[in-house]
Amino acid sequence: MAGHRQDGNGNPSAAPGPRQPILDTIVRGVQDLRIPANLDWPAARLHFPDNDGQWKFSAVLVAIMPRPEPTILLTRRSSGLSEYSSHVCFPGGRPAESDHDVGATALREAFEEIHLAPGSIQLVGCLPLHKTRKRNHAIFPVIGIASDAAGWEAAPAEVEEIFEFPFTALLNPDLPRQYADGERAGSWYWADQPQDIWGVTAVILKSLAGLARATSPGSR
Repeated sequence: MAGHRQDGNGNPSAAPGPRQPILDTIVRGVQDLRIPANLDWPAARLHFPDNDGQWKFSAVLVAIMPRPEPTILLTRRSSGLSEYSSHVCFPGGRPAESDHDVGATALREAFEEIHLAPGSIQLVGCLPLHKTRKRNHAIFPVIGIASDAAGWEAAPAEVEEIFEFPFTALLNPDLPRQYADGERAGSWYWADQPQDIWGVTAVILKSLAGLARATSPGSR
């Protein structure tokens, strides 16, 4: 499906309009963090000062679709996977020997999982490292802007569904919340969504939303 945009149901979506000011705000905010996507993996690990050798480093692609109402590409993992099965997440994973930097890992994994062509994404930079103590994952969220020609298709062994998370939900400060009790107590989630967005995925979205608000013209 190269050259065609699709919605979460595999149907062609409308072509994007002019780039929205919020995208420029996010690009500026990410670039101000000065964590480039071409950071090589040995240097990337230095961004994690308390590395005790137990952490599993990875990179995920936060792919932004520059529609009139921008969206972020999310996936629901296959129910047959041994780790994080059926969880909503960004495409991504552990570095391969062939990956020369953090961005290369995110792009390769996105191609393997959802057939998103690396050439259709303009990498902007990375958010700071996000970590999950429960499973010792240390994750670099790599921010990228999709081109008009970007298309995707799920690799069934890894992904059951691809969908788009709208900026209207991302930037609504009332939606990110924390579970008060139960097995997920203390974990962040995005309320009032058709998909179960929680855990580190919700935390990365929360970080991106905070960055957008902090670097918007009205906040300066």
